[in-house]
Amino acid sequence: MHAKPYDLQALLYEITQAATEGKVDAQDLTRISGLVLDRLGCATADEAWERLYADWKGLPRSTVMSGMRAGQILTILPMLRHHQPVTDQERLGELMREADTHGPGDSWRAMVTAMGSTAGLQQVESPADMEAALARIEQSRLALPPGSPTRDALDAMHAGLRAHLAQLGGGEDDFDSAVEDLARLRDSPVFDLAARLGVDAQLAVFRSHQAVRREDETALAQHIHELESVIAQLTPDHMDRVGMEAHLDVARANLEMLSARREGRLDRDPSALGSAAPTIDEVRRQIALLPRQGQADRLGEAGISSIARTLLAGDAQGVLEAMRLLQDALDLLEPDDDRWIRNAFTLGTGHCALAGMAGAPRADRARHLDQGISWLKHTLRLSGGPAYPLWNTIGMALASAYRLRGDNQLFNARATCLNHAESRRVGLDAVRAATWSVLLQSGTAHAAETGRRAGEQALDVARWCLADGAYDDAVRALDAGRGLVLHAATVAATVPDMLGALGQTGLADEWRAAGDVVPELGPEAALAARPAASGPSSRLRRRVLQALAASPYRQRLLDVPTTADICQALRAMGRAALVYLVPGGDGVPGTALIVSADGAAKGLRLPQLTVSARPLADYRAAGAPGRTAGGPPTVTTPQPQRPAPDGGRAALERLCDWAGSAVLEPLVKELPRGWGRAPSVVLVPMAELGVVPWHAARLPGRRGSRRYACQEAEISYLPSARLLCEVAARPSTGARQALVIGNPTRDLHHAGEEAEAVFRTFYPDGELLGPGTATPTAVTDRLRRQRGGLLHLACHGVVEQGLRHSSYLLLSGGQLAAEELTEGTARYRHLELVVLAACSTNVSGHGYDEAYSLSTAFLVAGARSVLGSLWTVPDEATSMLMYMTHHYMCREGQQPGQALRKAQLWMLDDRRQPPPGMPADMVARVRQIDAADPAGWAGFTHLGW
Repeated sequence: MHAKPYDLQALLYEITQAATEGKVDAQDLTRISGLVLDRLGCATADEAWERLYADWKGLPRSTVMSGMRAGQILTILPMLRHHQPVTDQERLGELMREADTHGPGDSWRAMVTAMGSTAGLQQVESPADMEAALARIEQSRLALPPGSPTRDALDAMHAGLRAHLAQLGGGEDDFDSAVEDLARLRDSPVFDLAARLGVDAQLAVFRSHQAVRREDETALAQHIHELESVIAQLTPDHMDRVGMEAHLDVARANLEMLSARREGRLDRDPSALGSAAPTIDEVRRQIALLPRQGQADRLGEAGISSIARTLLAGDAQGVLEAMRLLQDALDLLEPDDDRWIRNAFTLGTGHCALAGMAGAPRADRARHLDQGISWLKHTLRLSGGPAYPLWNTIGMALASAYRLRGDNQLFNARATCLNHAESRRVGLDAVRAATWSVLLQSGTAHAAETGRRAGEQALDVARWCLADGAYDDAVRALDAGRGLVLHAATVAATVPDMLGALGQTGLADEWRAAGDVVPELGPEAALAARPAASGPSSRLRRRVLQALAASPYRQRLLDVPTTADICQALRAMGRAALVYLVPGGDGVPGTALIVSADGAAKGLRLPQLTVSARPLADYRAAGAPGRTAGGPPTVTTPQPQRPAPDGGRAALERLCDWAGSAVLEPLVKELPRGWGRAPSVVLVPMAELGVVPWHAARLPGRRGSRRYACQEAEISYLPSARLLCEVAARPSTGARQALVIGNPTRDLHHAGEEAEAVFRTFYPDGELLGPGTATPTAVTDRLRRQRGGLLHLACHGVVEQGLRHSSYLLLSGGQLAAEELTEGTARYRHLELVVLAACSTNVSGHGYDEAYSLSTAFLVAGARSVLGSLWTVPDEATSMLMYMTHHYMCREGQQPGQALRKAQLWMLDDRRQPPPGMPADMVARVRQIDAADPAGWAGFTHLGW
């Protein structure tokens, strides 16, 4: 039997004509894709693909005809993919090379490239395949003039592929930049009215994802309204309607969940979802009009959104119907398809949710839980590893399911123990894998958004471990979710060396070239709505991570320190213990998780340690107690007024009382003590506990007297055990070079005096920079040349949530931002000590558990020790405290943490005396210090050695 003859040029003309007549409703798409099979005389997409390739293979190669035919096949291929995936990458590569090399003209080749690249939008390919498609588009667009319709079409395809790649690979900077590019192209003449409506819908969906990631309810509500507006303009059978309604359902559910979380509600309000979605029967009717692959897409989207809606409403029957949609979608997909994994994951979570839903029959709940665990285990195995974006989410869902099953085994202690052990194991793996997602992000803001979710998950898993008495596991869990942005920045600086050791010199050079950061140009930059990405892009990071993950360096990337590692670091630094302060929650009381230098890990129950404790809530509401002097005092300068009893100082004092009775009093008793010295401890406060000055906790004393915790113990802080071990490995250079910065903005009189006194008294061989000379460039250039020693900065410090630079120092004519210290590859090796005599320099602008501040940024940048502040510190008291800290370091040989503690004790002493050599203007102010006001001394913290 002879094969049916066909004419590809005529077929392409028919497709074009059919599209111009209307490719809007679902049946239109089915009709056009069916037209291809009919004209080729084939029953299936596989059969059509085989015939097209075989016929092309029979042509003479390296001719215009061969190149044109290859391009025609690539142009027709998207129609076949509506029926069935075509994944033969070797053959596709042949066709693309032939079309690129021998096709007729740049514009023709560009359009073929665009059409061929739609593969990445129709189905999920590997990141490498999508990178190759992006490279082809980038090459083709260079031959086209800017602003031309063909170039705009390529740019739109490029943006769509980058967004898809970001969703597949987890790079938020790629996603955000792709969204902005698509928005820029929205008014291009390449889009007609119908296509522009589709772009508006896609932008609304993408931006709703961004709003959820940033927890921005206002923006999410706006994008929901935008999507509702687009849907209102669609015909009932529009091919994209079901998908858009599914995205709308998910966005509405996310908005309600964000609202409930902000308000502290455990329940969800189904009425907040807006108008009712179509019935399941109507959804199925619309989907049935689509080709096979379109049906698989829409069944999955509708199933996922329906589960979100019905779970929110507590509708068990609705969950079952939504799960049937997902099951139907799975029947149309292969297990190696990313859509299969996502649908199977949602199906598993649906079963697990039914196990705890009041509307589900009690007799069926255990069965649903077992089925859910089976689905989640299978899905986790198929996802392959931490490089897969959903690995962490699937793992946490599975861990929670094991936990629930263990809790339900009321009369089987062994089953409870086994399920709880498995929940800890899977949960630890999931939280550890979150590190991969953070390492993938370009720019601190994107990394912090990802790290925030990891911190919350780590706290959940740690509480499971604490409840089970598994203290070593609790340590691993907590550290796996702490300071991940700082860990990523630390790793980033060593990437070129690791790649070089693996022989990947080209990749190492790419990383170095991409390591420059985006500088802050001036105050107008603060008006930017969102931070810009900086440093190597996620696309480059993905390639680097894949190279390192297959090497011995994988452990450095993902693993957290063991208890033995922590103990070794503690002994090296002369510390008695590392203590995580874990707030209570989920039925687990607050706990001080203590890792002693002798290798023991134990938990100390602290029932009053919660983030909802009234003194902590009042303190956060009242704000920090500090104040900043505006200039030199004069005879007419009014004396500062004592704050009202309910003001910042009163709230701070109540906080210090609570911190002492609830935490530090019982904790100090548990700390190992050296002979004749106070115990030395490193604190890692979790969540909102990071705002508390624990060293200023007030302990009950004899006969009603009170003592501060710093009088009983040496207290330092660090964001994580990872950074503890990193800093402990830095040897002391003993360098005495010093760079002192004083009052660079001319409005901190005492800061200028402080810098002058510190410089002339203790570091006369160093360098002093002030107004006009202490520019950001001058400071960083001198640090690069200095190669060690000390940096003292007496200036303004600023913390601003959500901006490109979250925290920065105001220098002469510009800013020195924390992000500039961590996002690039430059590091200041052998820097012994950084003294940040400025406001809020140990306050995080990216979330408590990230602990990302100027202080921790300097640790990442190479410093062994940093002194930083927790609030807006008073100029006069700060100058005195800083002078005395340098006195104890230089005159008595104290380590930085010990020197700061002795200076604080000196401030607390009503009988304090000025040391020999103190400048006369400071001596005159020694007796004016109010020891009863903790705002003047307790704001400063020590980090590191």
